[in-house]
Amino acid sequence: MRTIRTEFVFLFLLSGFLALLAVPLKVLFWLPDVQDILAFIPMPERPFWHGHELLVGYSQTVLGGYLLTRPGKTIIRLFIVLWLGARVAIFIPDQTGTYLGTVCNIAVFGMLFSYAGLAFFRAAKRLKSAVPGIIILFLLLAEVAFLIGEISHLPVLQETALRAIIWLLILLLFLMGGRIIAAATSGALQKQNKYRPYMAQGRLESYGLVSLIAAAICDLIKFPSILPVALSTLAATVIFCRLWKWRVWLVKDAFDLTSLHLGYAMLAIGLIFNTALTIAQEPSGLVGFHNALIGGFAVLSTTVMCRTVLQRLRFSLSLPVTMRVSNVCLLGSAFARMGAFQEVASTELLMVSAILWEMAFFGFTATLIYITWRFQRPK
Repeated sequence: MRTIRTEFVFLFLLSGFLALLAVPLKVLFWLPDVQDILAFIPMPERPFWHGHELLVGYSQTVLGGYLLTRPGKTIIRLFIVLWLGARVAIFIPDQTGTYLGTVCNIAVFGMLFSYAGLAFFRAAKRLKSAVPGIIILFLLLAEVAFLIGEISHLPVLQETALRAIIWLLILLLFLMGGRIIAAATSGALQKQNKYRPYMAQGRLESYGLVSLIAAAICDLIKFPSILPVALSTLAATVIFCRLWKWRVWLVKDAFDLTSLHLGYAMLAIGLIFNTALTIAQEPSGLVGFHNALIGGFAVLSTTVMCRTVLQRLRFSLSLPVTMRVSNVCLLGSAFARMGAFQEVASTELLMVSAILWEMAFFGFTATLIYITWRFQRPK
């Protein structure tokens, strides 16, 4: 019998630990008498570290755990060492930390592209099948641009690169998330004898991809805001159309599939919120993307990671209660963060969002540890 590999679980756990640590470090800046506290706690001094870690650091281990299925233990361990080196580098002052982080982050994305991204190109029979590999390549290029901005002290370039990374992750969520959800929903409907054909929705998927790519380009090139606003709204409409055509309300499964549906819906809600904020407060910076990232990226990624662990370790694909609670906390965190854009009770809402985020990722990491313990204990 083939041995079941468990290295990927550790990569997923690293995602959870990073999410647990990065938010409290940021929250410290909101507290009174913060200088007295910071005197005893090492803090990263680089601009954009919070967004960079929760975008790049988090996504690297999510993608690594999900996609690095072929490399052996040596490659996975090297990946982890380089990833940890990049995370430690933000606490090392001056250029030493900058260059260490540069080398490690580029190497991590390089490994992802080499061992996972290129596989999409080799397996692709048409361009759309290669899109995940293209996105990983552009994530690498965007990270290079961010690090050049950090070395050269160009904050505008860093913010633009982070903006590009956000759009690339939204594209990846729309594409891969949609395919995972379509397959899982189709399977659940078949079990209920409610099979629906054409669940992949190739035409709708193409419309959404084109809309998101065009919105990202218009946003990054700084075209008039009406263009990315209209295109983002169109992409959000496509997401809602896909959910409608999947007939998600027919799947009553105690939140197992519903969490995927909600995460996908939150991606659309986040896009709409960003467009509204862009219209109301142009320029909106990166704040408008928080709902898409907390409600969409976090809910989808934690759910997919937990389902992947259950599937590969040959457990039933039923989310534990702790994961269901975690996803509810993430949804609450997203809405609290969305409400904090206005001046009334802004700090309080930010704190509520942070607390719910911590509760969610504590539940997520505890769940993965428990599942792994159950798998490894003597039968």
